[in-house]
Amino acid sequence: MLTLATLPIALLAPHAASVTSPFDVPKIGYIANLSYQTGAISVFSVSNGVATLTKKFSPVDKKAGSVNGIVLHDGLIYTAINSSTSKPCASCLEVFGLDGTLKSKQDAPTISGAPGAPEITDLAVDAMGDVFLSDFGQQAVYYYSPSKSGWSGPNVVVSGSTNAASVAVVPNANVVYISGGCGFASARVYTRQSSGGYQGGNCFSIPTLALIGASVDAAGDVASPVDGAPGLVAVVNPNGKGVSFTLPTFTDGVGGVTFAQNDMALYVADATKEIVYAYRRPDGGWTKGHKPRLAATYTGFAALNIIAAMR
Repeated sequence: MLTLATLPIALLAPHAASVTSPFDVPKIGYIANLSYQTGAISVFSVSNGVATLTKKFSPVDKKAGSVNGIVLHDGLIYTAINSSTSKPCASCLEVFGLDGTLKSKQDAPTISGAPGAPEITDLAVDAMGDVFLSDFGQQAVYYYSPSKSGWSGPNVVVSGSTNAASVAVVPNANVVYISGGCGFASARVYTRQSSGGYQGGNCFSIPTLALIGASVDAAGDVASPVDGAPGLVAVVNPNGKGVSFTLPTFTDGVGGVTFAQNDMALYVADATKEIVYAYRRPDGGWTKGHKPRLAATYTGFAALNIIAAMR
């Protein structure tokens, strides 16, 4: 397990970085943020390094339900809802426009032999728009594909899992990571087979209890906050390689992280200062042992928690 106690001293030391123009990293147009404290989604437009709130909405009454996970893909916001009142659903996927308008909804399926009722706790979206959902209530992970009539599926990745609390997927969907079933702070690798299904593989340590608030790039590297170490971010891969780095102030609280669409930058939410930092990908890749360079700082945010960035 990757923890503060086991990280090499060199990885814990603050690194020097000069902040340059925001255009030194891939240009970003919008950032969507989910506050797990309030259940509200905020949409910010970004111009010249400064964010402006353009929309804030709550998909469900916080007293009756929860909003779980957020992804920004092709100008749409994906999230999952659970509600004790079944309003707007008992458990479902919802897709919103940047203006907060509901574009699509898909109820969670009922899986035969599942140990409980549907309860979606996280989601991930691949490059084709397939939506992978971790269903903690049914101990399963499945995905829906977009179609002319709405959604096709579900296509089950795994059922009868253990603590399937969160999910992450590489952009081409050939590899899926699912937390749970391997102990704390770990994830299992599921690889797509020629038949279209997924085969479970090895477990590997991740620096956080679950993949919620984490991000995966095309190489399969997992970036996330390091639990129990304020201000520390780590990028690891299933082969046991990784690197960690600190925010400019080590005591700051990391909300969530997200890779840029071309993987050349990692955006990190500073939940203490209400700032998003952009770190440029080191030469050779994220997990080659070199520290990423702090390339830009974006201000003007509020209530940062789990972020989802788009160009």
